[in-house]
Amino acid sequence: MSMEFRAASAPRLLSLLVASLLSAGVMAQTTTTDTSAAALGLSDYRHFVIYPHLEKALKAQKANDEKTALGEFEYIHQQAPDNVPLTLYLAEAYRHFGRNDQARELLTGAIKSHPGDARLQTTLDAIPVKVIPVRTVEDLLAQQKRCDAEPTPRCRSEVGQNAIRLNRLDIALAQLNAADFTAQPQAQELRTNILQRAIYLKQWQIADTLFSQQKTLSAAEQQQWFDILLAGRMDDRILALQAQGRFNSVDNQLTYAGELARRGEKARLQRYLAQRPPEFQTAEQEKRWLYLLSRYSENPQQALASYQARFSENRRYLVGATLPEALKDRDYAKARSLLDAMPANEMLDERYAVSLATHDTPETLRLARQLYARDPSSLQRLDQLTWQLMQAGQSREAATLLMQRYPFGGNSAQSQALITRLSGLLQAHPEWATPAELARLAQPLASPSQRQLQSQLPGVSGDCRQVRRLLGDMSASYDAGAWSLLANCERSDLPGVALYAFQQAQARQPNAFHQRAVAYQAYQVEDYATALQAWKSVRLTEMNNDDLLAAATTAQAAGDGAARDGWLDEAQKRGLDNSAAYWRLHAQRYLATQPAQALADYTRALDLAPTADLFISRAAVYRQLGNTQGAISDLRQALALEPDNSTTQAALGYALWDDGEYAQSREALEKAHKTLPDDPAITRQLVYVNERLGDIPQTQRYAQQVIDDIDNGAQVEPLTPELNQQRYDFRRLHEDIGRRWTFNVDTSIGLNSGAVSSPATHAGGGAPGQNYRSFAQMEAEYRLGRNMLLDGDLLSVYSRLFADTGGSSVALPVKNPMLGAGLRWKPFHDYTFFLAIEQQVPLDRGHGESDTMLRASASFLNDGKYSDEWHPNGSGWFAQNLYLDAAQYVRQDIQAWTADYRVSWHQKVAQGQTIEPYAHVQTNGYRDGKTQGSQVGGLGVRWNIWTGESHYDAWPHKVSLGLEYQHTFNSINQEIDKRNNAFFTVGVHW
Repeated sequence: MSMEFRAASAPRLLSLLVASLLSAGVMAQTTTTDTSAAALGLSDYRHFVIYPHLEKALKAQKANDEKTALGEFEYIHQQAPDNVPLTLYLAEAYRHFGRNDQARELLTGAIKSHPGDARLQTTLDAIPVKVIPVRTVEDLLAQQKRCDAEPTPRCRSEVGQNAIRLNRLDIALAQLNAADFTAQPQAQELRTNILQRAIYLKQWQIADTLFSQQKTLSAAEQQQWFDILLAGRMDDRILALQAQGRFNSVDNQLTYAGELARRGEKARLQRYLAQRPPEFQTAEQEKRWLYLLSRYSENPQQALASYQARFSENRRYLVGATLPEALKDRDYAKARSLLDAMPANEMLDERYAVSLATHDTPETLRLARQLYARDPSSLQRLDQLTWQLMQAGQSREAATLLMQRYPFGGNSAQSQALITRLSGLLQAHPEWATPAELARLAQPLASPSQRQLQSQLPGVSGDCRQVRRLLGDMSASYDAGAWSLLANCERSDLPGVALYAFQQAQARQPNAFHQRAVAYQAYQVEDYATALQAWKSVRLTEMNNDDLLAAATTAQAAGDGAARDGWLDEAQKRGLDNSAAYWRLHAQRYLATQPAQALADYTRALDLAPTADLFISRAAVYRQLGNTQGAISDLRQALALEPDNSTTQAALGYALWDDGEYAQSREALEKAHKTLPDDPAITRQLVYVNERLGDIPQTQRYAQQVIDDIDNGAQVEPLTPELNQQRYDFRRLHEDIGRRWTFNVDTSIGLNSGAVSSPATHAGGGAPGQNYRSFAQMEAEYRLGRNMLLDGDLLSVYSRLFADTGGSSVALPVKNPMLGAGLRWKPFHDYTFFLAIEQQVPLDRGHGESDTMLRASASFLNDGKYSDEWHPNGSGWFAQNLYLDAAQYVRQDIQAWTADYRVSWHQKVAQGQTIEPYAHVQTNGYRDGKTQGSQVGGLGVRWNIWTGESHYDAWPHKVSLGLEYQHTFNSINQEIDKRNNAFFTVGVHW
């Protein structure tokens, strides 16, 4: 190295050294700022001169010493005004101290000197700009003017975006096309936004211009451009671009043609279709073109006929499209020509259609067989083939094919049509199917519609077992014919189901036939209201003679006399009044009010046709008129005609009962009972008739049956009060009819020493005309039997022991004992009336004398609901009794009589027990040369206890304990001050 080099280099080295030391000091303060000469773009010397000022400026800025910092930075900028890093230092200092305008002015000037410098532009862009709101077009124009004065990419972008927002795309485009902005990064964003807003505003021309200005477009952008041209109906533009090679894809051309079709631009579309078709890549594309040709060409048939399809399926399509027109024009030669151009095994359906049109039956049958062979599972092919076989006179082969494929699967209309066809063939030729095949055909299919068709197969409709299998589910989808078929099969076994089925048939096909069927069937099941309504729906002109009489009979059963008489009047007009059925119905109108006239009508009917029913009906009228003998005679004639008619036997039994012929009545009723053992009315009547005949075992046997019947019914539903009472009554009858011995004890004891009363309700009990404090009687009775002297009487022998207190002061009745023995006769079956003859003998010879007593006694009002007998229903009952008693003492020629009326209430307190408050009035009479009498009234209460019942016997025993207050209104041999007395009473019935 030369000395000159060293001399020249010494100052530079020194300055580098000093700069290095200073820089180290600065770096010690801030390590984030590179202030080296290289970083600042300065020579070493210039850096040596500037650096101390730079350091001082940075320290002052850090200390927020605005004056010093800005003074130093401005000094430095003056030393190197074109230096970008130092300009940036000064700009940052301006911004640090809030002088954004000065910073912006500084940077704007620097950018003019250094255009394209990213550092300056970035810093300038980072300076916040005071936003001036742009709300109107006037604001926008003002903003544009400011930007034109000082254009920057930012302001160009802002003006453009505001113009888009205010729909001023012309201003936005002016910013986009500005020479100083086109190449800026913000320009692409502005272009995109203008394009989207143009599309939104449907300003298709602007959108087209923007797309055309772009040198390269993505596939999506290409498609969007094409869609814009379509939306704007820019047809000339599209054609021009296609001429330039754009939008020439097959899909583009098909889409454009489709758009023309949608818009109805038929002329333009025809011109477009007349051009050379696109090079189709798929059969579907070509089919779309063919569709347009077939719909919009000026001559579609010619266009299709002249078109040379690329794909085979479209060639078939062309034949299919042109063939119908040829067939329509009956140009069968052309049709065959079209088909002959295709392979022989193709388009068989079309060939089949041509053969049908030309009535070429052999060809049709050949093609039907070929089609079926290709797809033997197709019901349509089977339908075609079997139909053609039938047309060709080969129905047997058709039936065989159908039976092989039966039941055709599913529930389609095609399947049902084939079943119907097979049914028709077999109906005409049942011999074509073997029994095994017929059995298979009758196997129930899944759906109701199929089963309905099966019911029409030969041999099925006449076989009710098969009909029930097929139609027994009673589906709502069955038609009237199916319901009628089912109804006819159920008429005998299930008449109620048959009625329902006939009603369903009538609902589906209302006509006189079905209405009549409903009427007859409803009458059969005794639904007379339904039957009557059905008859009323049938017009008179649609009724035959039998229908008229059936309708009148139904009206009678339903209780509609007006309807009955109306039909009878019509029957008379038709001359039907010469029939027994007419007069029998005619009699019904008089039965209630004019039985004699009804009897005359029945006699007319019997003269015309002496039937058992008519004799029975006339017998009922005879009974109504009280002519029992006439009723018996008619019933015997009815039995002569129908000896085994149990109902008539029962009616004869009832009539004989009314006539008092009990033995004959029992004979008739027992015959009826053998046939009708479950008829409760007959069984009950047999109880009564055997009771009247005095047949104790038979009476009890039938009574037991009645009781068992009632008990069996109680297991199904609870007994009604009426049935419960009837059950008790039959148990009482069962017990009473079997009774031979009866024991009674009656005691009345005066509770005060002065008590005096006559032996109430026991006239002839003690010495006649005497009053006692207490009286007691014990009696034993034995029934000799019924019907002993008169029909319906009861004869008994009895013995009794009675005593009183006489004139003593004792309380118990142990004085004047007397023994009586006699014969008691109940001459009337239905009345409580007794006659008796009794020999009385005193057991104490010192008191009383022997005598013979004739006695008559009766009880009235004490039956049914007013009786003292136990009532099984309710919590209690009201009872009453009028007791009359009279006696004649033969030797002494003394008469005595008693009349006693009592009312009481039995309040149940337990099963078989009642508390009975009662009141009674009594009058006693006595005549021994002169007549004397007494009248008393009493209030009392008794406790009644019934015991000893069994399943078939009601309570056989009763014990009554009572207390009575008695007032004597008038008495024989009684002091006036002793007329109010109290008595304790005991009664035992065993």
